Parts: sequence; C-alpha cells; structure tokens
Amino acid sequence: MTKLRSLLVLLAFSVTMGAIAQEFPKYGSPLDIPIYLSATFGELRPNHLHAGLDIKTQGVEGKKVYAVADGYISRIGVSPYGYGNVLYITHYDGYTSVYAHLQRFSGEIAKYVKQYQYRNKKFASQIYPDADKFPVKKGDLIGYAGNSGGSGGPHLHFEIRHTKSEKPVNPMYFGYKIEDNVRPLIQGVAVYPIGDSATLEGDIKPLYYSVEGGDKGRYTMKDSEFVHGNGAMAFGIRTYDNVGTSTNKNGPYLYELYLNDELAFQLEADSFSYSEPRYVNSLLDYRHYKQKKTSYVRTETDPNNKLHMIEVKNGTVTVVEGDTVNVCFKVSDYAGNTSRIGFKLVGTAPAEVERPMHRRSEYFVKADGTLNSDITIEDFNVSMEKGTLFRDEWIQTGQRDAKGCCSRVYRFGDEEMTTFKKFTVRIRPNEEWASDSRLYIANIDKNGKVSSLGGKMKNGCMEVSTYTMGEYAVKVDSIAPTVKASNFKDGQAVSTLKSLRFKISDDMTGIETYDIYLDDVWVLGQYDAKNALLYYEIDEKMKKGTNNVKVVVTDGAGNKKTLKAKVVY
Repeated sequence: MTKLRSLLVLLAFSVTMGAIAQEFPKYGSPLDIPIYLSATFGELRPNHLHAGLDIKTQGVEGKKVYAVADGYISRIGVSPYGYGNVLYITHYDGYTSVYAHLQRFSGEIAKYVKQYQYRNKKFASQIYPDADKFPVKKGDLIGYAGNSGGSGGPHLHFEIRHTKSEKPVNPMYFGYKIEDNVRPLIQGVAVYPIGDSATLEGDIKPLYYSVEGGDKGRYTMKDSEFVHGNGAMAFGIRTYDNVGTSTNKNGPYLYELYLNDELAFQLEADSFSYSEPRYVNSLLDYRHYKQKKTSYVRTETDPNNKLHMIEVKNGTVTVVEGDTVNVCFKVSDYAGNTSRIGFKLVGTAPAEVERPMHRRSEYFVKADGTLNSDITIEDFNVSMEKGTLFRDEWIQTGQRDAKGCCSRVYRFGDEEMTTFKKFTVRIRPNEEWASDSRLYIANIDKNGKVSSLGGKMKNGCMEVSTYTMGEYAVKVDSIAPTVKASNFKDGQAVSTLKSLRFKISDDMTGIETYDIYLDDVWVLGQYDAKNALLYYEIDEKMKKGTNNVKVVVTDGAGNKKTLKAKVVY
C-alpha cells in the first residue's frame, strides 16, 4: 500500500509539472553559454525569498546578455545596492523579464542612462523609458553580465514576473532545461512542542536530530526512529539541493510533510508577491538560525504568515499517551528528484516540567494589535501596527545606563526575534544633546557591537522605523567619512588611466551622498558600495592640461568630507 501511494504521489508530481510546462510561453536563453545555477527560484533566505535564477557566468564579468523574447525595455535601474545595474523588459504575452547585477548596458541604452544621470546629477537612478524608446527582439544584445549592486560574485540574476501583478514566477516554467539527476540532501529534522502544555522527551525545548543514509534518497534518524512527546507538535527539516553538476547549495522546489500518509504541509516554489518575502522569517526557525546559522523549514504556519507558496498548512499534530504518528518528510527538486525521511512520534503521559515564569518587565503583545501595541517606558516608546508580529509574543523590555550614549539604553525584545512589518522606536535624548543634528538611533547587539538604524528628530524624540529588535540608544556621529584617492596622487599625469578611483567609507551612519567635480563642474561618480569604491570613468568632461578634482562625501548624520587634488591630462 505504501509503495502504491508513493507511486501515485510521484505520478501526480509528474502530471503537475507537465501541466506547468504547457501553461507558459517558451523563452530563449539570456546567455549564450550553458546554464548552470548558483541559486534557484524561491530559495529561503533570512529576510527574503530569492526571486529568480542566479546563472553562473564562468566566474567572469562581461558575458553578453540577451533579451529572452520580443518586447520593450520598460525600466532601467542603477544602484550601488540590491540589483545594481538592472534591466526590465515587458513582453507582449503578459510577462516581464529582469536582468540584474549587470556590468554595463549595451550601446544606446548605456548612452541614454548616462545622459539621464548627468541631467539629474545623480548616479543611483530608476528610469522608465517610453514603450517605443527601446523595442527589443528575442536575442537582441541588451547588456553584459557582471557583479554590480549587492552581488557576491559574477553572475546573472534572471527573473520573470507577471507584468500586471509584478509577482515573480519560477523561470523554469518557461522552457529552461537543466540536466539534473541529483536528489536533494537532507541534513537534519526537528520537532517543536507547541503551546503551554506540550512536552518533548520530558522537556519543553525543541529537539534537533541528526540523520544518516541517503542511498536512493532515503534517510533515517540517527540512534532511534522514535520521538516521544505529549501535546501539540510541529516539525522542521534542514535540506538543500544541488542542481545537476553545480555544487552550490540551492533551495529545493517542493517540501512535503505527511502525517500517517496524509499530506499535512506543502511548500512549492512557484510564485510569490513582493509584499511577501519577510514571511520567510516565520517559515524558518529564525531563532535557531540566528544562534546556529543553520536553516530549518518549520511546518507550523503562524497566524500572520500569509506566504502563498505554502500550499497546505496543517503541519501540526497533537498526541496523547498511546498514540503513534508516522511522520514523513519528502523534498523534491524541479526535475522531480526526491529524498525522504521518516520517523515515529509516540504519545506519552504528560510530563511534569517546570516552566519559566514571565517577569514584570515582559509584555504580552497580541499580533492583531489589540494588546500592548504601544509601549512607553520613561523616555522610550515602541508602537506597532496590526500584523507587525507573526504571532502573539512575550517581549522582554528593560533599561540601563551606558557610557558614550546620549540617552539611556532601552530594550525591546532581542536580536533573535523577528517581525513582518517595521515598527517605530522613539527615544528622547538627554537634554544636553537635544539640539545636536548629528544624532542617530543605535542598535547594540549582545556582543556590544553598535550599528546605526538612522532616525530623525520629531517632537523632541529621535524616531526611526525598523525591523530590528534588541537594545537601542541615541548616539552622536561626530566623525566625517574618509575619502582617499586610490590610483593616483595629487599633481599626477593621468592620461594612461581609464578612471579616477577613490576609497570612501564611514564608520557609523553610512555614506549618504557622493559627488565628484572637475573644475567645479559635476561629473558622474559611480559608487560600488560593497567595495567602498567611488570612481569617475575619464571621458570628454576631462580637459587637456591641469584639472582640479574635488570629491565631496557626506554621511547619514550630515558630516562632510572633501578631497581636493590636481591631475594632468
């Protein structure tokens, strides 16, 4: 019976994939090299879902990138962060393709972008050309693959979206075929007691189990196939997939949990909305990730987790003494390769366990906004909208004095907690600092590391919207950014150089603005944030003879640094 059921599930999976293949148009390849992936669609990452395919470019920049279908360029983005240099092509079949982290744009597109940047005197730009400005045909050269923005290495990030809704769709549906006979690898499973009365192996803590095996995709738990508990339980799985010969640890396509052979939980990497990515923090065992840097997908769906990729949401079960539940995880990749692991959850008598007492400094916060959505402690306030939390939470608060701060240090939760929406933090600075324009709200982690959340003064308080929980204080940023020429010296001849390069950095509130001038005329400075690099590509703006170069950089607190130099061209 079990073999028959497994066969039916596999057939259903194959039929589903066949239907998917028929529902979408067939697109061309965005590159003229074999496709190998370093990331798959829908990969679960802290704070976001991966919205496309990361295609390897043989470890180098400059590979030609092509339009995958007829259409027109509807958006062009340039940023030192995120997608970097990115193109959006709207097609006539209801979809839009996206090409991110480009090294540069092709001919006329590059010229158009540069003209826009000079006209608006800014590097970072979002441009929306008219539909007739850049029509493209399938196979037209549109740019060159690179490593711009937040990219961690040369590759092409490739997306396909529904044009009207802007929802990303799994690009594999559009006819891309990658040879893949490698099954997902299962690294561990977890069991979570839920609520105030559940116990697991005589305790209230979740347990994480090592696994072994893997032959033909079948894994077992080490030491024992039995887990003992009483009350409501949820489950978790740690897994990844290699796509074909790629060694990158990619996300599987399909997660399934069966309880006594009934499908109880299903997560499918098909499509999602751009309002949804932070739901992943509820889907993952977030606290364990922050502590151990390993990711478990949880089968308990929090009340405020509306992620559409979760197809079936009944991933919990309640056991009492005498019950036995057969638990089976199945994980599949897009090609249909499947791995599985099973164990038995055995119900036991309720265990007497000492449970932690909640202190007066803890607030019970309702996720629906009806209780403790606005908390004030002396000169500290936190306010949250309905739906900020994924579920009702006990949240620890506190306050203390600390040197080097312009206020007391206040606590709201800890850094291992997470939210779906931003919430507002307000702190009134000490009176002697109230008029200083260089203030910011700092987050202080458990190791004492300080990072800036930013903030503005409003009604006598520093105020900021943030996702970050933990400790906060008002601090002052009195240190200006640093600016150093990196490939030339003052008075140097630069006729053999292709660009003037500057290293720029800031120790706290971050780089806010960056401008380069030649003889007091603004020229385009391109900012590569991850490499702390600002550069000017030498062009017709540089005149023969001596040129006065000026670089002006400001940070988020308004501190300014100016570098002046002369170069001979």
